[in-house]
Amino acid sequence: MFALLVFVFGTFACEEITIYEKGQELAGQVWDKDSTLFFYPEIRDTSQVVNIGFSFVHNNDYPYSNLWLFINVLSPDGHMQTDTMEFFVAEPTGEWIGKGSDNKKTVYWLYKNDVKLNAPGKFTFSVTQGMRRDALPGVRSFYLWIEKALTRETNSD
Repeated sequence: MFALLVFVFGTFACEEITIYEKGQELAGQVWDKDSTLFFYPEIRDTSQVVNIGFSFVHNNDYPYSNLWLFINVLSPDGHMQTDTMEFFVAEPTGEWIGKGSDNKKTVYWLYKNDVKLNAPGKFTFSVTQGMRRDALPGVRSFYLWIEKALTRETNSD
């Protein structure tokens, strides 16, 4: 009986939460201002609450403590959402945020938290860097990820 309980709880604990994750390497580790990155996740279950985020992989050649992004999301029903977002890659002290070595640091950013997507099908995410520099050095790769949001029951006593 104990083995059955361990199996059941282990199965649910190991449930895959990642729905989509794709990355793009940047040629020469430079992100040009005119270079738009495209991602095409197909979401079938729109009843699921999800988190949407980005992973930014850079090295010590990245010259800033932040990154401005222009983000467009086209849903399967034709609805377009446009955002301008600022994300941080370093503390005010200059210390890099994220995981990894100084020559390959990965920062994870939450873009949308606990959302339900409005229509099933293929979405189009387009992301352009919005920094003042035409060629942004030190950018190794950029990822889009979508994961199931973890719901927590709250006690209202």
